[in-house]
Amino acid sequence: MPHPSPLRLPNRFGTALLAAGLSFPLLPLSAPGAMAEPLNATYRVFVGGVTALDVEATLEVTGDRYRIAVSAVTGGTIGRLFTWKTESHSDGSRRGNDLKPSSHRQSSQFRGEPRNVTLTYGPQGDVSATVTPPPETEEREPVPPALRRGTLDPLSAVLDLLFTVGASDRCDRSLPVFDGRRRYDMLFSEVGRRIVDPSRYSVFSGVAQQCRVSYKPVAGYGKSGSTGRFWQRSSPADRPPVDLWLAPVAAGFPPLPVRLETDSDLGGVVVHLTGVTPPAADRRTEAVRPPIR
Repeated sequence: MPHPSPLRLPNRFGTALLAAGLSFPLLPLSAPGAMAEPLNATYRVFVGGVTALDVEATLEVTGDRYRIAVSAVTGGTIGRLFTWKTESHSDGSRRGNDLKPSSHRQSSQFRGEPRNVTLTYGPQGDVSATVTPPPETEEREPVPPALRRGTLDPLSAVLDLLFTVGASDRCDRSLPVFDGRRRYDMLFSEVGRRIVDPSRYSVFSGVAQQCRVSYKPVAGYGKSGSTGRFWQRSSPADRPPVDLWLAPVAAGFPPLPVRLETDSDLGGVVVHLTGVTPPAADRRTEAVRPPIR
């Protein structure tokens, strides 16, 4: 498989991966009620056949409150060329399958350049944003307050989908998302049940539910109409869809993301589930360990 040249990687390589949808499948889903301990999952991201990122995600649910934490770091061949790390988390509440975030934060740094987002949600659905660097310095128009209202952050949007799939066994859903810089709709559609073949890169094989994720840009994109980031085409509307597979991995829990595929100018992007640890309180389920590499 081809190896991407480090000269072609944009300065915001990791941010691009997350925005392309690779942050979307990193979240395990809890059953209703309180979890005695967090549920943890690990994933490995490949771009053009080369290891690009290692990701760890944690979900805590207590009563009607949820908290998601996701961290990612460059790994493998890419990690030997340069180091990039990001951390993000979301807090909020849920009523049934409906989620209401209260805060979202993401921080990263690449070659000394910090990129930070803090979102705070008001009781009437208003969203305030603190962004570094500001959108104006990136030749993009800030998203107006009216278009932020009633939106979800990217992590809460995926969790919303997973609650819905766990309850209805269907992917079909449209969610408004604001990530601090861009406002877009995430459009989820049902593909059907498919077989995920065994792989030495993943702890999962078997029947999984395939969902397709596409994006409808609304506001906050580059003034020139082109972002210049590797996973996107000439305009945001041309961004390739993301295929996501969900399956029951831990007894007593709704399905988890077990695989993701999309396309990029550097080659195919594939995300594998490498490990999941259910709460210790569920003694019926043993932790799934990462495969031997």
